[in-house]
Amino acid sequence: MNINVPEFARDHFWEEPPEGFHEFWSFRFPPPCKVGDPLIFRFDKAAVASAIVDRIETPGLSECDGTGRFGKGHKVFWRPDSFVDLRTGRMRAIFGDTR
Repeated sequence: MNINVPEFARDHFWEEPPEGFHEFWSFRFPPPCKVGDPLIFRFDKAAVASAIVDRIETPGLSECDGTGRFGKGHKVFWRPDSFVDLRTGRMRAIFGDTR
């Protein structure tokens, strides 16, 4: 599944998640993917990162721990150990257990 990262979210996109947390992308509607599917993150149509879907949550189960936002969205979480920066080919560092 392709995820087009809007310009306003690009700086934050490269920040490491806090220890013990998964990153997610929130959608208004059920996402067209399932656990184990690849995600391709794009900036202006160019692929910049990839990851593998770890889980999908329906609205209301969680929200962003940092901002309290996205509680009403369908969330696609990816495995931190699967995240690859396609600009460099490097995988992201992993911290301890994830939830």
